[in-house]
Amino acid sequence: MRDWISDLIIFSAGIAGGILITQVKPYFRRARANRTAMVAARTRILADMKDRHNEEILSEAFRTADAIRGELGKSLQALRKTLAAALDPAPQSGAHREPIPLSDPIQPDRSKP
Repeated sequence: MRDWISDLIIFSAGIAGGILITQVKPYFRRARANRTAMVAARTRILADMKDRHNEEILSEAFRTADAIRGELGKSLQALRKTLAAALDPAPQSGAHREPIPLSDPIQPDRSKP
């Protein structure tokens, strides 16, 4: 009789364990699915942040390039004005002026003893 009771207890424990596993198993599956979804969401968020950061860097680089291009344009205009003023001869007003001869700095002045 004693074996019968122990077998019944073991059988009942097996049934209770099976019921407990079937009750707890969905909880673990749901928790795992939630963790997987959270990992996927975190990965998407990080990828979006990286993309936005790269876009900000590129837009800042383009703004800087445009600013440099504008400054170079201003410098080019100033240089053109300077060259135009230096290359165009000034209008001669009044009497004819005699140009002043300049000695060549590379060659020594032979007129001095």
